[in-house]
Amino acid sequence: MESSETPEQHMGGIYNYFQGATIHNIVINGNMNKNASESYSRTEDKKGITPEQVIKALRNTPEFFSTHASYSIAFCVCRDLYNMGDNATQFERMLIEKGISIPLGTINNALSRKPFMRYNIYKWDEKNVTASVLKARDSFIEQIENHMIKEETNS
Repeated sequence: MESSETPEQHMGGIYNYFQGATIHNIVINGNMNKNASESYSRTEDKKGITPEQVIKALRNTPEFFSTHASYSIAFCVCRDLYNMGDNATQFERMLIEKGISIPLGTINNALSRKPFMRYNIYKWDEKNVTASVLKARDSFIEQIENHMIKEETNS
């Protein structure tokens, strides 16, 4: 005797966990509000930069990068916007190799003391970060963008 009903499909795991809900969009470690998606798309659109470009940008903005801890702002920009990686010690070594004196561990200490630095640089506005830090971030980005544009037009 055949049944006209379709056999019940076995759905385990995540189906049972969400009690049958259909997942159309999934975000891991993030949120989908408009500002967050804009900042993530900015990160994905950017290409990598060279250590030379970082050094030029730092040297063109000495008013913002006059202390060792201030280099943590540049590190966060390079991490979030230019895909340089999330290794603060490696960033410090790169600075040292290029002639900028910074004690190893400085950036990690700054990241520990200032929790907003763990967030994407475009979320800092929401974290009530001081105007001077935001200005340093924006000026550093502007310098890098200017160098990238000049290099593209020269090639």
